[in-house]
Amino acid sequence: MIRKLISIVLFVATVLGLYNVYSDNSAVQKLAEQTACGNAHCVRTLRAHRTPMGQDFEFQTSLEPQRTLEVHCARAFVLLGSYTCEPQKRR
Repeated sequence: MIRKLISIVLFVATVLGLYNVYSDNSAVQKLAEQTACGNAHCVRTLRAHRTPMGQDFEFQTSLEPQRTLEVHCARAFVLLGSYTCEPQKRR
């Protein structure tokens, strides 16, 4: 009984992790861009990295002087919930 329960929990966690990595993330990318640049559009996306636990983006926020901002987005409950994004490092 306990072995079946553990197998089911691990299977569900694997499916949720795959969904977080391979699903459409256009809404998350928009949220990250809004976090980095506000209502103005960022110059461009320099890097995007996706894992089951979250997504990282790096945006170029201005041309002169050239500045970038890293943004980390994560779900509210590890593998479930809505995404929230926070700025990490400005260069």
